[in-house]
Amino acid sequence: MAKQALSRIRLALGLGLGSSAAIALAFTVAPAGGEPSALTPDLVTLAIQQESLLVQPDEKGRTVLRLSNEIGNRASGPLEVFPSAISADCDGDGDLANDRDASQRIFADTNGSGGYEAGIDAVESERVFGCMRYHPAHDHWHMLDVARYELRREATGKLVADSRKVGFCLTDTRLAFPTTLTPQVATYPIGSAKPTGCDAISTQGISAGWADLYALALPGQRLRVDGLRRGGYCLTSRADPTDLIEELDEANNVRRVRLTLHPRKFLVRRRNGPCRI
Repeated sequence: MAKQALSRIRLALGLGLGSSAAIALAFTVAPAGGEPSALTPDLVTLAIQQESLLVQPDEKGRTVLRLSNEIGNRASGPLEVFPSAISADCDGDGDLANDRDASQRIFADTNGSGGYEAGIDAVESERVFGCMRYHPAHDHWHMLDVARYELRREATGKLVADSRKVGFCLTDTRLAFPTTLTPQVATYPIGSAKPTGCDAISTQGISAGWADLYALALPGQRLRVDGLRRGGYCLTSRADPTDLIEELDEANNVRRVRLTLHPRKFLVRRRNGPCRI
């Protein structure tokens, strides 16, 4: 299968990485003999930096907190998602032109290398798990419910803002966890053509060791904060919030960051330390 993708404009964040040797220890290696290991993906939400946050008025004059969100695949196998040939109205709106059933494809470590190799490792399983939908604001197709955002008062834990189902067109933005087991060239690249990409018939994915970034300027990357008072808050970003995707570890999908917000002055400051809620 060719691994190419339609272009999409995004920002790139520079995040600190652990050593390649340390990261490699976390990767699953096929056992000697017997059935090959499944190359299952593992989604993680990467750290939210100060430059990933912005408070500003939106197009209707409402005050919003914008955030960039980056989801990585810290495993030995790709997250690969492909659409059904026709719609079964998975979004339930009665329009068969704007959605497709989404299926996940998991590969087996056929040659025992410990990492995915296109054209060598066979498909182990495929299963329908979710919904792809056309996103008018982005003018391409999204995998629904890939992320969810929440903002809570740090002092009380009270929920003051949250996102609806946030969809992504899943692509390889940058190599986030480089090891000898990860592809050095994007398998689901930005700036290419079919059969991978962001249209109704394209395969989407995040390669092992790669990350997908949705920048704060994109539609949907925001929470309304008008009316909130100045103070301390906890921002939570959660990948795969309803556990639709089969992955190695469901417990590492969440990233929290402490913030000081002053919505009336359009100010946000990232603070060190864990959220106290």
